Amino acid sequence: MTRQVLLPPLFDLSLEPVLAPGDGLLDANAEFLGRLAGPTGLHTLSATFARPQPGVEATEQATKALFVQAAKTIMDRERYDWGRLRAVGLALRLAAETDPAIRLAVDDVELVNGTTESGADVVSAAARTPLFAPEADRARAYASGARVHLLVETDQQLPAAAALAVALGPHRVVLCGRFAAAHQEALRTLAPFAAAGFEDWSPSWRLRREWTPEGDGVRWVRDASEWSPGGPWAGWLAPKQAALLPAQAWRECQGVTLTVARLTSWSAVTGASGARTDLEPVRRLAGDDRLAVELLVGSPGMDADATATTVRLLRSGPGPRLAGLSPFRLTSLARQRGPSHWDGVPLTRLPSPRHDLPRWDRFHGPGSLDDVDRQLTTSTLTTELGAETDLYPGRLACCALAQGIQSPTTWEPSATVVAAGGPGPDGRGPGSFVVNLRTGSAFRLHPRLAPVVQRLASGDATVWQHLSETVRSKLSGQLVRAGAIRSAQ
Repeated sequence: MTRQVLLPPLFDLSLEPVLAPGDGLLDANAEFLGRLAGPTGLHTLSATFARPQPGVEATEQATKALFVQAAKTIMDRERYDWGRLRAVGLALRLAAETDPAIRLAVDDVELVNGTTESGADVVSAAARTPLFAPEADRARAYASGARVHLLVETDQQLPAAAALAVALGPHRVVLCGRFAAAHQEALRTLAPFAAAGFEDWSPSWRLRREWTPEGDGVRWVRDASEWSPGGPWAGWLAPKQAALLPAQAWRECQGVTLTVARLTSWSAVTGASGARTDLEPVRRLAGDDRLAVELLVGSPGMDADATATTVRLLRSGPGPRLAGLSPFRLTSLARQRGPSHWDGVPLTRLPSPRHDLPRWDRFHGPGSLDDVDRQLTTSTLTTELGAETDLYPGRLACCALAQGIQSPTTWEPSATVVAAGGPGPDGRGPGSFVVNLRTGSAFRLHPRLAPVVQRLASGDATVWQHLSETVRSKLSGQLVRAGAIRSAQ
């Protein structure tokens, strides 16, 4: 059986499905991202922030215009690196900041009113947002009236999937994918999917060639059962799943991110499920340079001090490096609402009756952070990590690929030099600025140094040789503090 597959926005931009010969694909995800973060989308944003906006300070408008221009410059390099990911993320965030229904990030979707755990909230958001209208028009014309497999892998795709299902007409839709299979019963009750068919099918995935070294076809693995011998792969795994992989798998591995909720030593690592795993054998087989850790903040029994201690352990080594900080989510057990335990910590699950598409349960337990403290802890640690720690731009497959060691003089791919007209973001008139999308910082350059830093940004490190010691020391210190380079010259 051949399938006409439609991939809704917003899915991992670095992945593509592996389909059978004869299957068709309309990648609405790629089209959506290309429209909002491509030249036309960035030009539209530039024009928007060039005009005065009621109730918005001129300096705020100028700052946004500056960062949009930085994103455009980075995208124009046509390099598939973390700078590009941050430029896409900026474009998505700004494109949706005034949308009535949703807010966007490079790896997430938030509803203005509600949550993607509520089907009613999803349907309402899909009806109110105009963001997916061009993709809906494309969907109507897709496959000449044939049934279409709407591939829903994650909750982030739900608003777009609902909008596309309405555009197609429910009798043309077959819902498939991991999320659709897990929540089939609840999705059937929602108007956009009420007449849809369902198929318990999800394709395997691979990284898009532009994101892989030398254009190799790198398979994507999220569970040990998805790995098979015979080619390069990368993945995002729970510690328990990583420990199940054989030695051959690690010889073929291009990089793995491990989701860790508690780390006392590498022989006792706790994943999101609460299962403890000895990762020392994995470290020996894979090598620390191919492993990174996503640390979950807010797991049961882990207060702010314990979390900070874990971050220091990951930063100081030895061991895999810190990839990022994410909120801990206790996997939902829809029918279990009484007391339970997580890695020996007693906890009580809290009901959320409105959540007919539940993914996690709220909870409380001794020594655990509440939502406010979790957010504060994450913010504090992110600030402390500062410009020196290069965390992932998002939970994206391409980030898991092992990164080569950068020279401390290498220019940060998320930074660039931007010439700003008008009052400038500091109100001091036109000038040139170093803008860093990784740190969210910008500073004005002395006019005589702008061409020098522009050459540095283009990769010409020889320019340092032509500066006096005083100027070199001052300028390199500024660039290090801004995160544009890694060490003073």
